[in-house]
Amino acid sequence: MFLILCFVPLLFAFCLFTFVFKLKISHQLLAILLGLIIVFPISVIQYVVPTTNVFQNMPIVGTMLKSLIIYGLIEELFKSLALVPVLSTKSVKENSTPLQLLLISFLLGLSLGCFESLIYFFDRLQIANNKGAQLLYHHIFLRIFTSDIIHMTCAGLCGLFVISKRYNNNKSKISYLFLAILLHGIYDFFAGFQNSLRFFSFLVILLSIAECRIKYTSLIKSEDE
Repeated sequence: MFLILCFVPLLFAFCLFTFVFKLKISHQLLAILLGLIIVFPISVIQYVVPTTNVFQNMPIVGTMLKSLIIYGLIEELFKSLALVPVLSTKSVKENSTPLQLLLISFLLGLSLGCFESLIYFFDRLQIANNKGAQLLYHHIFLRIFTSDIIHMTCAGLCGLFVISKRYNNNKSKISYLFLAILLHGIYDFFAGFQNSLRFFSFLVILLSIAECRIKYTSLIKSEDE
């Protein structure tokens, strides 16, 4: 039952984008498929990268750099690479509005987030079984809710970066990609704390939503000018 719940956000977004925003099902399925595919190289890279903190005297600095590189940089680069074939496909480019392109980016990020949540659940379950402890499902639900949103909004920024050359006088907005990396890294940094500092991750989520809207509005305005 819990495994099905991991994909409820993805199913909800798929139905919403299909019936309300009129996104083609084939475009959405392509985004979902690529979101699934990039989970595997991301997981492999994050598994093999050494977790030893090289900043022994500055653990906070080391943790922040780890979050920015392993979670922010790696994941957002793979999202951007996966979004290129999706958003650059002729049928997608010619038959989609800027808003629909953004929503396709959201869907790819949400797909990655849901599949990643499934991996996270099995990992937590194995740890709990090895320790003979009980799995705290409300923590898992909270993680899924917050992680899905940050994956979705950061993928939106990556998507805006990919299409920015088309809507910004033939100039790419690489700052959008850097912002996605930064926001994702900072989110994971605060989400890793077990004290009240973890609540700053919610502020990062709100900031990512706001930035996604601001950057989308800015891009559309530059097209009109």
